[in-house]
Amino acid sequence: MSKKIDPSQANNGTPTLRPLGLGELLDTTFSLYRTHFWSFLRIAAGYFIAMGITVSICFFDNSTGQAEMVGIWVPTIVAIFGVAIFVVSGLVFASAQAYLEKTIRTGAVLGRAGRQFFSCFVGSLIYTVLATFFTFLLLLPLGGILNVVGSSESLTIIFGLVALLVMGGVIICFLTYWCFFAAAILVEGKSIRIGLRRRRDLIGHTWWQVIGTMFAIFLLSSTIDFVFRIAFGSLLILAGLVEIGELMNETIRWVMVWEHFPIKRAEFPLSYLLMYFINLSVGTFTLPIWVIGCTLLYFDQRIRKEGFDIEVMATRQGA
Repeated sequence: MSKKIDPSQANNGTPTLRPLGLGELLDTTFSLYRTHFWSFLRIAAGYFIAMGITVSICFFDNSTGQAEMVGIWVPTIVAIFGVAIFVVSGLVFASAQAYLEKTIRTGAVLGRAGRQFFSCFVGSLIYTVLATFFTFLLLLPLGGILNVVGSSESLTIIFGLVALLVMGGVIICFLTYWCFFAAAILVEGKSIRIGLRRRRDLIGHTWWQVIGTMFAIFLLSSTIDFVFRIAFGSLLILAGLVEIGELMNETIRWVMVWEHFPIKRAEFPLSYLLMYFINLSVGTFTLPIWVIGCTLLYFDQRIRKEGFDIEVMATRQGA
């Protein structure tokens, strides 16, 4: 029976690398996050700052026209996308450092993310375009079926649920591919072209197993995220700061980007602003969970497919 990684032994010896089962992978994810909590949180803080600046855009003068607001939002969304890639890339490299029992230095981690930013950004654009294209291809026949059979309320609800499942599946698939690509760029120092091929090399015929593990990681992370948001929302309701209807509306608006960011100041009451920053804080707190899990999955596949554990052992012994 294999031993688990003991976080207390970090930075004190040769890492024990081996294939991990699902339960052990999730357990190791939380162990690494707990051990290096403040390091991960410092890196994830960039996401909080970027999204906080985004909220301030909602408080532009109400007389600003729609065309001007579009001119503001387009570069803003591109900038947010870039910051998200930078932060998640940093978390991927920090996760690799933690797993290999090396010291996480925030400056060095952000420096690596900065040097590899262009490669990660280009790969992210490629995967985003492909994910959007495949989502459109999968949803197009569903829309055609709905038009043929009629748009009753029950069918519309069913179509909406199926569409959410399709989009969720596509997002998880391509996010898995991106994580393997980013890890190859950041950890192995591969080029964009070779990084894009690493998904095929490391996943191969174990596609369903890898995607299933990724789904479990996201399900656990999302559950923790949801519990925290409901807990804080309940506290706001008990304190009389928000109504339950506002909490439900904000929960729905959180996943609808254009609905979530109102144009006019009057459309953004103080209660929504408070809930926004609480949701953003919770999102920042839970962000490292799935990134660490994805990075561990990447190393697990390297161990299973390429004998990475033997490679590390030989390197350490020859040092």
